[in-house]
Amino acid sequence: MEKFYSQEIQVKTCQKSGIPSAFIWRGREYRIREIWGEWPDFGFGSMTQEHWWQRRHRTYFRVVTEDDEVFEIYLDRGARRKKWVLYRQLDTSCEQDSKRE
Repeated sequence: MEKFYSQEIQVKTCQKSGIPSAFIWRGREYRIREIWGEWPDFGFGSMTQEHWWQRRHRTYFRVVTEDDEVFEIYLDRGARRKKWVLYRQLDTSCEQDSKRE
């Protein structure tokens, strides 16, 4: 079962690439072991006006932590400031159960 959070987090990135290497959420550091995916979002969301400057400017990452937890985080490059957000946690128990069989 997915859990949605949409909470701002602190992220440590690799200096050269800007790829996340760890994030801090609720006082705990989650070290990223692997990145399963990366994709941009330049959509308008629920906005009715469609001016180019009102688009989202987000880069999503699906990451796996050292504790085998899977999260989706994104970098929101808004007009005022950049911020990292923990979007959701994905349940991989079904995938792990099928791998064991």
